Amino acid sequence: MMDTADYDAFAPAYVEENENGLFNKWYERPEVLRLAGDVEGLRVLDAGCGHGPLTKELRDRGATVSGFDVSPAMIAIARDRLGECADIRVADGPVNLSV
Repeated sequence: MMDTADYDAFAPAYVEENENGLFNKWYERPEVLRLAGDVEGLRVLDAGCGHGPLTKELRDRGATVSGFDVSPAMIAIARDRLGECADIRVADGPVNLSV
């Protein structure tokens, strides 16, 4: 199993590949957004949000988005992208999904 520190060590390289890689940019991310449909006014949880590309897209489409990831480095990058007021957190234990 990968330790969260492993992701922290290569977070910037992962972000670059994820933002511009063929699979993520042109297939996975657009398809997830298509499947999500109209999210305006909905509350969405982005589990494993990483550096926040889907979190940002969903927020830009009118959703109230919360996200979490196990990597503090990824969450730091996501906060730079989304702003300090974004509801994104480092998951350092069991996640309570109760509403």
